[in-house]
Amino acid sequence: MKTKLLFAISAVFLSLSAFSQKKNQQEKQEMAVYAEKKGNDYYLIRLEKDKDIPNVYVYSNGVTKLYKNYSELKDIVMEFPGMMASNNSTKEELVSVLKKDEHFYEITSQRKDPKNLEKTVVTVYEVYQGQKRIVEEYDSIYELMSSPYKGAIFIN
Repeated sequence: MKTKLLFAISAVFLSLSAFSQKKNQQEKQEMAVYAEKKGNDYYLIRLEKDKDIPNVYVYSNGVTKLYKNYSELKDIVMEFPGMMASNNSTKEELVSVLKKDEHFYEITSQRKDPKNLEKTVVTVYEVYQGQKRIVEEYDSIYELMSSPYKGAIFIN
């Protein structure tokens, strides 16, 4: 009887702990807003929920780490001026990267109408030995959200 009670209490504690960790991860969820490739490195600008200044990461040699802490948005724009131009552009722009199951993907977006976010084509490219091939195209960011590649856009 004591053993069953101990297991029950342990199970409740573990499930509460897991729920708490999951809630904390959800609160820290980030959305990819812009990416730029410089040499072999990718610089990823990701906006955290309820935060005004995006986080900037560098993806290099298969590892993503914080690039710099910025206190003002203008400092990020000064270092990555393409970020502001991409907002109203109709050309294809890199948004994020994803490494999944030993495959590496670049995710791009292209607005058909610069004033209408709804008219955006999102393309997933697989990058292998310097070559890119289209894996999937989506008519909106909302379609990508339900795809296996959503981890490139919404990051925990």
